[in-house]
Amino acid sequence: MRIWRIALLLLAAAAPEGKQIVLHGNSNGAMPCAACHGVNGQGNASIGAPALAGRPAAAIVSALNNLASSQGSGPMPAIAKALTPQERQDVAAYFAGLAVGILPPNE
Repeated sequence: MRIWRIALLLLAAAAPEGKQIVLHGNSNGAMPCAACHGVNGQGNASIGAPALAGRPAAAIVSALNNLASSQGSGPMPAIAKALTPQERQDVAAYFAGLAVGILPPNE
Protein backbone atom coordinates (compact mmCIF):
# COMPACT_ATOMS: atom_id res chain seq x y z
CA MET A 1 0.00 0.00 0.00
CA ARG A 2 2.88 2.37 0.75
CA ILE A 3 4.22 2.00 -2.81
CA TRP A 4 0.86 3.13 -4.21
CA ARG A 5 0.90 6.22 -2.00
CA ILE A 6 4.38 7.12 -3.19
CA ALA A 7 3.37 6.56 -6.82
CA LEU A 8 0.31 8.80 -6.40
CA LEU A 9 2.44 11.52 -4.83
CA LEU A 10 4.88 11.37 -7.74
CA LEU A 11 2.03 11.58 -10.24
CA ALA A 12 0.55 14.56 -8.43
CA ALA A 13 3.91 16.33 -8.36
CA ALA A 14 4.33 15.94 -12.13
CA ALA A 15 0.80 16.95 -13.02
CA PRO A 16 1.25 20.77 -12.92
CA GLU A 17 4.06 20.71 -15.51
CA GLY A 18 2.15 18.14 -17.55
CA LYS A 19 -0.94 20.33 -17.52
CA GLN A 20 1.06 23.27 -18.84
CA ILE A 21 2.37 21.18 -21.73
CA VAL A 22 -1.11 19.81 -22.45
CA LEU A 23 -2.53 23.34 -22.54
CA HIS A 24 0.35 25.31 -24.07
CA GLY A 25 2.89 22.95 -25.63
CA ASN A 26 6.58 23.39 -24.90
CA SER A 27 9.42 25.65 -26.03
CA ASN A 28 10.90 22.88 -28.17
CA GLY A 29 8.06 22.90 -30.72
CA ALA A 30 5.54 20.47 -29.26
CA MET A 31 2.07 21.82 -29.85
CA PRO A 32 -0.51 21.66 -27.04
CA CYS A 33 -1.87 18.15 -26.59
CA ALA A 34 -5.28 19.68 -25.91
CA ALA A 35 -5.50 20.83 -29.52
CA CYS A 36 -6.30 17.26 -30.55
CA HIS A 37 -6.80 15.21 -27.37
CA GLY A 38 -8.84 17.85 -25.52
CA VAL A 39 -8.15 19.60 -22.22
CA ASN A 40 -9.89 16.78 -20.38
CA GLY A 41 -8.31 14.05 -22.50
CA GLN A 42 -11.58 13.01 -24.15
CA GLY A 43 -9.90 12.61 -27.55
CA ASN A 44 -11.34 13.40 -30.95
CA ALA A 45 -12.40 10.39 -33.01
CA SER A 46 -12.96 12.51 -36.13
CA ILE A 47 -9.22 13.17 -36.39
CA GLY A 48 -8.01 9.91 -34.87
CA ALA A 49 -6.86 11.39 -31.55
CA PRO A 50 -7.55 8.78 -28.85
CA ALA A 51 -8.97 9.54 -25.43
CA LEU A 52 -6.17 9.64 -22.86
CA ALA A 53 -8.02 10.51 -19.66
CA GLY A 54 -7.58 7.86 -17.00
CA ARG A 55 -5.23 5.69 -19.04
CA PRO A 56 -2.26 4.33 -17.13
CA ALA A 57 0.69 6.72 -17.23
CA ALA A 58 3.03 3.89 -18.19
CA ALA A 59 0.95 3.12 -21.28
CA ILE A 60 0.97 6.77 -22.37
CA VAL A 61 4.73 7.08 -21.83
CA SER A 62 5.30 3.87 -23.78
CA ALA A 63 3.20 5.17 -26.68
CA LEU A 64 5.03 8.51 -26.68
CA ASN A 65 8.43 6.78 -26.59
CA ASN A 66 7.42 4.53 -29.49
CA LEU A 67 6.18 7.53 -31.47
CA ALA A 68 9.37 9.49 -30.76
CA SER A 69 11.49 6.67 -32.13
CA SER A 70 9.36 6.16 -35.25
CA GLN A 71 9.42 7.76 -38.66
CA GLY A 72 5.64 7.50 -38.94
CA SER A 73 3.32 9.93 -40.63
CA GLY A 74 1.09 12.53 -39.06
CA PRO A 75 1.95 15.01 -36.34
CA MET A 76 2.53 12.67 -33.38
CA PRO A 77 6.10 11.45 -34.12
CA ALA A 78 7.35 15.05 -34.35
CA ILE A 79 5.41 16.10 -31.25
CA ALA A 80 6.71 13.14 -29.24
CA LYS A 81 10.28 13.90 -30.38
CA ALA A 82 9.86 17.52 -29.23
CA LEU A 83 9.08 16.31 -25.69
CA THR A 84 11.91 15.42 -23.34
CA PRO A 85 11.62 12.09 -21.52
CA GLN A 86 10.63 14.02 -18.36
CA GLU A 87 7.97 15.97 -20.26
CA ARG A 88 6.54 12.69 -21.59
CA GLN A 89 6.29 11.47 -17.99
CA ASP A 90 4.65 14.73 -16.91
CA VAL A 91 2.06 14.69 -19.71
CA ALA A 92 1.30 11.04 -19.00
CA ALA A 93 0.83 11.77 -15.29
CA TYR A 94 -1.56 14.62 -16.09
CA PHE A 95 -3.73 12.55 -18.41
CA ALA A 96 -3.62 9.51 -16.09
CA GLY A 97 -4.90 11.69 -13.27
CA LEU A 98 -7.95 12.89 -15.19
CA ALA A 99 -11.28 11.25 -14.53
CA VAL A 100 -12.82 9.57 -17.55
CA GLY A 101 -15.87 11.38 -18.91
CA ILE A 102 -15.78 14.31 -16.49
CA LEU A 103 -15.27 17.77 -17.94
CA PRO A 104 -13.13 20.17 -15.89
CA PRO A 105 -14.35 23.72 -15.32
CA ASN A 106 -13.42 26.20 -18.03
CA GLU A 107 -10.04 27.78 -17.49
